[in-house]
Amino acid sequence: MKTRLLIAIAGLALMATPALAASTTVEFANSNGQTTVVVFDAGGTASINGAAPTPYTLDQEAKKICGSAEGQELCVTFGEMGTDVGFSTSYSDTAGNSGTATITAVSE
Repeated sequence: MKTRLLIAIAGLALMATPALAASTTVEFANSNGQTTVVVFDAGGTASINGAAPTPYTLDQEAKKICGSAEGQELCVTFGEMGTDVGFSTSYSDTAGNSGTATITAVSE
């Protein structure tokens, strides 16, 4: 659960800039080979593989996004931030995960 929440909040940093996007889909491939797809909506929540949405906070200057799960704050830091389909960047989180996040779809 914590890993999936981190992946969800991580993707929000990738799409934080385009305020007009209704949703952004991000695929996370971690270094262990696990791939997760997360859909982020303009309301500030993310859904992992259709699960209930999770809220987040964003620090664009630090390229960092945080949320909480089971009473613990979890944060993800990105190598770069982007908004276009096809954009990929590295990420790492406070749970020790790392990998590549790629924007696969943006709807308006």
